[in-house]
Amino acid sequence: MKTVFTNEILNSFSDINKLLYKLSKQDADYNGLTVVQLKALYNVSIHPNLGLVELAELLKLTNSTTSGVLDRMVQNGLVERRKLPNDRRAITIQLSEKGQEKLEKFISGESILVEKLNKVKQELSDEDIQSLLRIHEKIREILSE
Repeated sequence: MKTVFTNEILNSFSDINKLLYKLSKQDADYNGLTVVQLKALYNVSIHPNLGLVELAELLKLTNSTTSGVLDRMVQNGLVERRKLPNDRRAITIQLSEKGQEKLEKFISGESILVEKLNKVKQELSDEDIQSLLRIHEKIREILSE
């Protein structure tokens, strides 16, 4: 019985993860970005003056992978690296005007993912959503032990 239950949990998480990735990929492709670039734009927008290490942690990538992603985003004019006046070695990452426009286009409703997530929010009660988040947190805690 435990095996069946475990498989049901794994299959459920796997299915949802695949669907979220598929929707994210469609949005990213529509905007001429990769999924990682789209996530990076979003994270940079909600965390002003973010550093490379912090962005890498948020994206769950290595520093070197994140640096490569940022290099391409700078080349495409989506983000800017800025040196801190009090520490010339440290840099922060900020959205460029072009990056802000791409992100606003994504968030403003031209996103399949945002549209679907809004539908989920409409069809589930606040209580259901809170229960889901509580259960996910408990599963995350158990898996992290």
